[in-house]
Amino acid sequence: MDLTPHKIVNPLSLADPVGFAHALVVTPGRVVHVGGQVARRSDGKVTGEGVVQQFDRALGNVVEALRVAGADPGHVVDMRVHTTDMRGYRLNGNTLASVYRRHMGRHYPPMAVIGVTELIDPAALVQIVCTAVVPDVRDTADPGEDDETREMLEGIEESSGPVVSAGPGPEDPGDPREREPA
Repeated sequence: MDLTPHKIVNPLSLADPVGFAHALVVTPGRVVHVGGQVARRSDGKVTGEGVVQQFDRALGNVVEALRVAGADPGHVVDMRVHTTDMRGYRLNGNTLASVYRRHMGRHYPPMAVIGVTELIDPAALVQIVCTAVVPDVRDTADPGEDDETREMLEGIEESSGPVVSAGPGPEDPGDPREREPA
């Protein structure tokens, strides 16, 4: 499976995105909203002394909420990270990127990191909110695997010769204005 069933769009006219995508076209499906997750354990206590530890726990909580809702990190279509320690977030960028990849893989949806003065829990340094879309099964299935479509194609092949694909082939790399995320 690709990193995401959704289509990442990064226009060549914009600067290369690092750690996020400029845009994402959502495949139709079931929407999952994950409310603000902080570094809270199951007993309700916020843990972690710094922004890295709290980011790790909060993102783990996001992934767990997604899992229980029937989604996975590749279904995330947008994410917002709020932090009361923007300086610490900037200084630990490489470590935070590693923590992110451990939880989310190399799927980088449109994201924003927002510095705030405080969060609802005074012990929290990080809060993460995201939206995911789990594609409809019928939207992700290969048309060749669908029985009705296969029967229709077989009927066309028998009556009119070979079927020609209308999709981009090796000589047609697709829209040059789109590229994979950095």
